[in-house]
Amino acid sequence: MLTHTLRHGMGKLQKLQHRPRSRTTRSQWPSNHGQAIQDWLGRARAEIPENGAAQDLGLRRLPVRLVSSVDQCKAATDRVLQSPCVALDCKGARLGRFGQLSTLQLATDREVFIVDVEACGREILGPLQALLLHTGIVKVAHDCRELSSVLANQYSTPLHGVYDTQIAFAAWLESQGLDAYQAGLSEVLRTFHLNAFQLHRWDRLERNSIPPMQWHERPLCSSLLRHAVESVVHLLPLQRALNRELGDPAGTLIQRRSIHNVDYAKMNSLHLPLEGVSSLRAGVKLQAMLASRKPGVAYFKINHAPITGAVVDVDDLKEFADMEVGDIADCEVKAVSSCQHFVYLLREGHGSLMFDRQRLKMVNLAPTSKLDETRPSRQSSLYGHGSAPSSGGPSLKLEPRSFREMKPTVVHKPGKRGSVKVKKTGFKPPAPQHQSFE
Repeated sequence: MLTHTLRHGMGKLQKLQHRPRSRTTRSQWPSNHGQAIQDWLGRARAEIPENGAAQDLGLRRLPVRLVSSVDQCKAATDRVLQSPCVALDCKGARLGRFGQLSTLQLATDREVFIVDVEACGREILGPLQALLLHTGIVKVAHDCRELSSVLANQYSTPLHGVYDTQIAFAAWLESQGLDAYQAGLSEVLRTFHLNAFQLHRWDRLERNSIPPMQWHERPLCSSLLRHAVESVVHLLPLQRALNRELGDPAGTLIQRRSIHNVDYAKMNSLHLPLEGVSSLRAGVKLQAMLASRKPGVAYFKINHAPITGAVVDVDDLKEFADMEVGDIADCEVKAVSSCQHFVYLLREGHGSLMFDRQRLKMVNLAPTSKLDETRPSRQSSLYGHGSAPSSGGPSLKLEPRSFREMKPTVVHKPGKRGSVKVKKTGFKPPAPQHQSFE
């Protein structure tokens, strides 16, 4: 049933991903497109709470600026570098190690920038490297794994100084005594800024989802611009709210934990060098990060988008019992689903794993041959009559007389004329030995 659901759901996604990409160039855009976009940007203002303790009471408007040239990007970078924190997000049909950016969104407490990477090419990201590599400026993102992967692998720009609000929300759940999981931005916003969630009608945004390939079509429509703005403008207020709840005003704890998500960009770069399923043969070794766990299934991120790791077999799931969300395990490929969007995983050492209650983790059991080498007399632990086991005692295999079968006291044997003869063997069982423990 689960496999059928995965096939059905991913079949729809496959149709969306194989839509023919729009080849509209800037010269083919409508003549009034630039003016229409500027009119929309003039009307659009991102409303976010004011600074201070009562953030949810006052609202102010932020200007939204579309960056479509290298010179504009340089000017925007100079303005953003003056802020101690900047919100960061991106959009695209497929992100990750083999993905491509459509837009890159930046937000400060004063303004919002939308960098059009699709229209201007990768050179527009050149001025932004000073910001992305700056360790003194905190980059606030929500689930930065795919963003850091596409920037590091496709644009040679690693991220530094990241604050991940998804990790901060999981830490807040742990502080409340709840099970941590990877929540979406809408859930975090609904939890800490309910009035902003209602004012910006995030319920409609979630229902009116954008087809992935539409992010690479030009010109950008107003609905795409609104989704891009909404995904980044609330991150800085959420960071301040989470820091207050965690009792960490500077956010240093979450920044240290966020390094784990930033390093996701390096995962499987050597194990899976090729795009698609060509590298995912049965038995191939790889690393997998646990993303979510549900009854009967566990999903993993393998930095090989759009392919997702999955474990659906009950016996296979038991070998991942020690993992928490965000943990990384060494695995091997079991099979690839028919839709080629899921790869079924086995944990490395499958079949010889045991849960160690002292270390609270799965460990590999040593093979029998190795145990015989390290403990050649391991079969003699029960040898003797109540005496303490000796590491150098004789093996039971060397003492066959210790297990002699007791002879019967009477033998029944058929006679020549059909009668049964009874003969005593004269065997007497040994008398029990009574030992005194005084």
